[in-house]
Amino acid sequence: MTATGLPDKDAVLAACRGFPNTIDHPMLDAAGELAILHRTREHTPLCALEDIDWQRTRVRSAIDRWLVAAIPIPLPAARLATHTMGQVIDQLAQLSVHTYTALAAAPDVLFYDASVRLAEAADAYQDLADELACGIRRLPQHATPQ
Repeated sequence: MTATGLPDKDAVLAACRGFPNTIDHPMLDAAGELAILHRTREHTPLCALEDIDWQRTRVRSAIDRWLVAAIPIPLPAARLATHTMGQVIDQLAQLSVHTYTALAAAPDVLFYDASVRLAEAADAYQDLADELACGIRRLPQHATPQ
């Protein structure tokens, strides 16, 4: 956990993998739900993706609403993050699904590439969470479409 009560990257990745949460936290529940939606999305025809993507938007928005109350007010000179926390967690869930799909069915080089992308995204999440806790980063007020 960070100083703001945000889960660390290891807890988020574990939630994305479907491991039971050792702590009760709304972001971990949301990360697990997003990973399930991404796994489902992998096996859904293009014509049926609208409902899954709507559900992803709903979960991302819930994360963003929860975060408003959880993090301290940023310093006036705080840098603006490029994505909302909901978008960041959604990307981690998507990359987790891709990585574990590659582990099961892809050549080693594809698994390696996927795991590097996941590790980089997890590190970026941790940096963002730490900077939010210090008040030196702020999140966008409105989600950008994805």
